[in-house]
Amino acid sequence: MKKLARLWNSLENKKVQCHVCANECIIKPGRVGICRTRKNFYGELYTLIYGSLSSPGRLDPIEKKPLYNFWPGEMSYSIASIGCSFKCLHCQNWNISQVCPDDTGTKGSFDFEDFIQSDIPLLEITPKELTENVIKSGAKIVAYTYNEPLIWHEWLVDTIPLFKKEGIQTILVTNGFSTHEASKELVQAGIDAANIDIKGITDDFYKKICKVQSVQPVLDTSSFFKKNGVHIEITNLIIPDLNDSKEEIEKLCEWILNNLGRNTPLHFSAYHPDYKIPSDKRTPQETLDMAYHIAKDIGLYFPYVGNIIHAKGSNTYCPSCGNLIIGRLGFNISKLNVKDDKKCPKCDYDFQMDIIGEIKSP
Repeated sequence: MKKLARLWNSLENKKVQCHVCANECIIKPGRVGICRTRKNFYGELYTLIYGSLSSPGRLDPIEKKPLYNFWPGEMSYSIASIGCSFKCLHCQNWNISQVCPDDTGTKGSFDFEDFIQSDIPLLEITPKELTENVIKSGAKIVAYTYNEPLIWHEWLVDTIPLFKKEGIQTILVTNGFSTHEASKELVQAGIDAANIDIKGITDDFYKKICKVQSVQPVLDTSSFFKKNGVHIEITNLIIPDLNDSKEEIEKLCEWILNNLGRNTPLHFSAYHPDYKIPSDKRTPQETLDMAYHIAKDIGLYFPYVGNIIHAKGSNTYCPSCGNLIIGRLGFNISKLNVKDDKKCPKCDYDFQMDIIGEIKSP
């Protein structure tokens, strides 16, 4: 659905510059930005995906996002559109993230060659209709997920406040490649939580694998959200030979410790070859074990391991005494061992600042 965009300015010769993601594309008339979903029509910038859903109303465990310390055990009403601000070689949702809407027209709409025309039927919906659907579902949480939600900026800004009025939590599953202006608008709209994918801690990784210039905007978004009361969890997909060195994992953990706090959950995720296959190896168990223990040794309270069976990586432990607090089997809570006041039954450590919202019993 086409709608006049937010956060852009006019340039000479009817060019425009978008300020939603950190690519800050300069777009010629009739062309689209890197995300493929924001187009210059005669000197004005429009989003092409306002209210356009590729995944309408799927109920997922919140742990699947993954968010383990935000309303554990709850279901989230997951929605997605198409497009992305990255062109990651290993994208596991490439069939929606690396496509363009039909509204972009022909190949001449692009300043780049690498694109896929979408054949996914998109459901067009209004903010009011979406809110009514979520209420009917009984979900307490809405997740903007699967493709990159930050390029859906106008839709986020318009729908998040509607959910707030209904007491429904909202979360982003995002690459974090935002501008300060866009992040500020999302905080003002009332976003509650975000899982931010810090794909690597070096600019070189982002240039080579994600096809953007720097990791810094991702770090800036993470810090800004955290400082403004948004619950943050970080994901790091570990790809063999690309971002799996001890030094890089240590650097990532130290940055989280120093900038987001030791109680910020960090999800190490196992890679499997997909899309353009930058590595043909799966992440070894030994690498994930190493990452888990590095995070613990550096002082992070809540490291997790996903996309693989791991003895401890799915569970939440008391950072004071090591007592098992939440046991998980896959995405489901299998054991709950915490008092009603969110204190550890063994040492009375208080989880009020660490685990947000109610914990749903198994």
